[in-house]
Amino acid sequence: MQSLVNFTTGKLDSNAAVPGGKHPFFTCSRENFEIDTFAFDCEALLLAGNNASADYSVKYYKGKFNAYQRTYVITMARDNLSIRYMQYALEMKLKDMKRLSKGTNTKYLTLGILNELKFQVPDEGTQAKFEEVKGSLECNKARHDNALLLAEDNFNSLVQRAFRGEL
Repeated sequence: MQSLVNFTTGKLDSNAAVPGGKHPFFTCSRENFEIDTFAFDCEALLLAGNNASADYSVKYYKGKFNAYQRTYVITMARDNLSIRYMQYALEMKLKDMKRLSKGTNTKYLTLGILNELKFQVPDEGTQAKFEEVKGSLECNKARHDNALLLAEDNFNSLVQRAFRGEL
């Protein structure tokens, strides 16, 4: 994996978060936090490097941000590697990462574990097509999620009106 991506980690303690901060602060939590300072200004994948259940996550971000000391900041080492494809490839390896984790009470990932992961990288055209299809799917999912919320709101409104005898 070393030939595909560059790894670094944040330097901060997880309690460095500031409510209402100016920049995202990525920790090993699935929840998003904020902070007033940034250490990174790039397009990156953020891999949670530890937690009790070894349920890791991969997030994408582009811009200024900061990171917890056990959060891996992953940037592409090759210009011809799609970061969105790499995000998907890492997400497909999360079960392997869980199985390979070290530790007892708190599970964690090491660079050794990450560097041993194997990935097949398609040509640039296939990666571009992947990004196009994935982007379209994400757009459709967002539309469907919004439609579901609207339908639930309408249903709840009708139920309330029915209980008040307004129908």
